[in-house]
Amino acid sequence: MAAAAELRALLSARATVAAIFASAPSQDDFLAHLRAQPGIDWPRVSIFHLDEYIGLSPTHPASFRRYLREHLVQHVPAKEFFELDGQAPDLEAECDRYAALLNRHEPAMAAIGIGENGHLAFIDPANCDFDDARQVRAVELDEVCRIQQVHDGAFSSLEHVPRRALSMTIPAIFRAPRIVVNVPGSTKREAVKAALDGPIGEACPASVLRRHTQATLYLDEDSAALL
Repeated sequence: MAAAAELRALLSARATVAAIFASAPSQDDFLAHLRAQPGIDWPRVSIFHLDEYIGLSPTHPASFRRYLREHLVQHVPAKEFFELDGQAPDLEAECDRYAALLNRHEPAMAAIGIGENGHLAFIDPANCDFDDARQVRAVELDEVCRIQQVHDGAFSSLEHVPRRALSMTIPAIFRAPRIVVNVPGSTKREAVKAALDGPIGEACPASVLRRHTQATLYLDEDSAALL
C-alpha cells in the first residue's frame, strides 16, 4: 500500500511525521487498509484533517472530526490529532490557529480525495484560488458539493447540509511533499476526466494536482471509466 510505504519511509528518515487525511465515505476502504498495515510507528505520527463544516458539533454524525476519529484515530496510537473547530466563536482566529499548527509541523504527506465537482478539501470551483495567500479559510459550499454530501449519506436532504465550512486551501495541501489521491466510485468519473484530460484551471480544482511533482492518483474501474 503506497500510503503505508510512504509513512514508513518518512518515519525512517525523521523523528516525527505529520500527515493530512481526508474525511469522506470514499476514504473508508483506504483508511481501513492503512490502519491495518504493519510497521507504521503511529506514536510518532501527528494527524491533521482537511476541513470541517461551520456550526457542526464534533459529535454530529456528519462531522469530519468525528469521521476521522472513528475511521483512523481511535484505531491507531497516533501522537496527536489536530482538530479544526467549525464551532469556534472566532472563525478567522481558528483558521489562523490551524495554519500556525501546519507551519509548525509541516505535514510531509497528504492523503486526499476528489469531489464530484473536482474540489480538493472544500475548495469548490467558485472559491478556488491556486495562489491563495491563506492556508485555511472559511468557504461557501456550492450546490454540487452540498448535493454530494446527500449522495454520501451524511445528510438526509439538501436543506440539512451546511452552506459554509472551514477548509485548507490548495497551497496548504500542495505544501505536502507527497500527495496520495484515492478516488473510487462512478460518481467521480466526470471529475477524474476533467482533472486529467481537461485544462489545468480553477474550474476544476483537482486539475492542479498535475503540477505537483509527487502526487499519485489511485482509481478503480468505475472512477476511471471515462479515461
